[in-house]
Amino acid sequence: MLGVLGQGGMGRVLLGAGPDGRLVAVKQVLAHFADDEGFRARFRREVTASRKVAGAYTAAVIDADPDAPTPWLASVFVAGPSLGAVVKAAGVLPEDVVRRLAAGLASALAEIHRAGLVHRDLKPDNVLLAEDGVRVIDLGIARETESEAEGDAGLTRTGLVVGSPAYMSPEQAEGKPLTPASDVFSLGSVLAMAATGRSPFVGPSTFQTLYDVVHTEPDLSGVPAGLREVVAGCLAKDPAARPSPARLRELIGPVAPAGRQWPDAVYGMLAAQRAEIDGLLGGHPAGDPEPHAPEPVPVPVPEPQDAPPPHSPRRGRRRITALAAAGVLLVAGTGVVAYVRDRMNAPVAYTAVPSCQQAARTLPLAVPVTSSGTSGTRSGCTWDGSGLAEAPRALVRWDLSLGGDADANAAAQKRRFQGEATGQREASRLGFGTEAYWGSPGADWTCVLAVREGNLSVWTGLRAKPYTKAACETKAKEVARAALKAATR
Repeated sequence: MLGVLGQGGMGRVLLGAGPDGRLVAVKQVLAHFADDEGFRARFRREVTASRKVAGAYTAAVIDADPDAPTPWLASVFVAGPSLGAVVKAAGVLPEDVVRRLAAGLASALAEIHRAGLVHRDLKPDNVLLAEDGVRVIDLGIARETESEAEGDAGLTRTGLVVGSPAYMSPEQAEGKPLTPASDVFSLGSVLAMAATGRSPFVGPSTFQTLYDVVHTEPDLSGVPAGLREVVAGCLAKDPAARPSPARLRELIGPVAPAGRQWPDAVYGMLAAQRAEIDGLLGGHPAGDPEPHAPEPVPVPVPEPQDAPPPHSPRRGRRRITALAAAGVLLVAGTGVVAYVRDRMNAPVAYTAVPSCQQAARTLPLAVPVTSSGTSGTRSGCTWDGSGLAEAPRALVRWDLSLGGDADANAAAQKRRFQGEATGQREASRLGFGTEAYWGSPGADWTCVLAVREGNLSVWTGLRAKPYTKAACETKAKEVARAALKAATR
């Protein structure tokens, strides 16, 4: 491979090249997930879904092997920044560009739905602005409409929390079966974001966002008047009231052909991507004899069984040689929050939360507890080091599930934890705990870390003004690890 396109807790996407020189994006599942049959089954569904959709509005699949020791999927590499990255870097799009975007996305959804699929995670980071038009990526949680109609809970049944709250449909937020109309609702939110810079439903918390998606009408005053009716139609609470992608194309009307589809800022970002790739390939852009891209570092190549030779029963499989370059981020990752089942054979069983006085003797915080509150299975303690260097203010909370056997208590805590984790950034490779996420920082906290182990969850918030973000997160890990040890097993 030539570079890292995206990386998350479940796998990574690499930039590579096939034997014909074509650039490809290879999604590779992390080894410990490959042993999870449920996860492997979901990956097979992703491969099947991706192969059903043509490449005019998506990234066409070249090859895949969901049954390899390390499952992988290779698709055509699409150069282009995500819509989310463009709006963040250059601001909102003008009305004519949003109209062009709407037409492209309506055509993309028509193609996806024609294949019998529901995308389920249409959002700005899954929309690429390629030089020749829009592309919709990441069919990782797409499902066949037939299985939805049959009530196949699939992803939720295995304990995965999927989707992006600010761009969910009301029926998705409520866990109901989804139809193609769900994607149309998400399209409305994406268009509103492109025109205003924010989702019409994003709230101060995940729970408020989901409530607003289901119950409140969006404020579309910032959407250009010429597009407001189209966006409002997409955002109808009743799925039956939303237009189909074909009807959307009629409502949008004809879009004038153009050699340059997008604003200049998009082409500047495309040029930066090409420069990164040229540097990785050893080519030097004109006037830049010394590329700044990092030197490629060899990584393990998939074993022959991952990509068998052409004469094997799975003929046509393409071998891809691998190189990785640290620090090269060309397209957005999935952004889907997903939490895996417990790694342990039996859940850890905690029996009591600590008092704040007990925790103060264990936690690595250099100031005394200033306030506390303990009530049965819950405890909250505050350390206030305001004004003292190297002594951040901290709040630590313990939340314990009791009342059943070890499995039932762990399952109850898992449901509670994953509900709070929706929309947050997964914290992987901590070296402790069953699952974890980084919460959104704010005025009160520089960094927030939540960790679950069995039937116990620990929430740690630090206000560490003297620290960098990285130093704060390092301290938060140290405190969270000690907080788990402070509870009684």
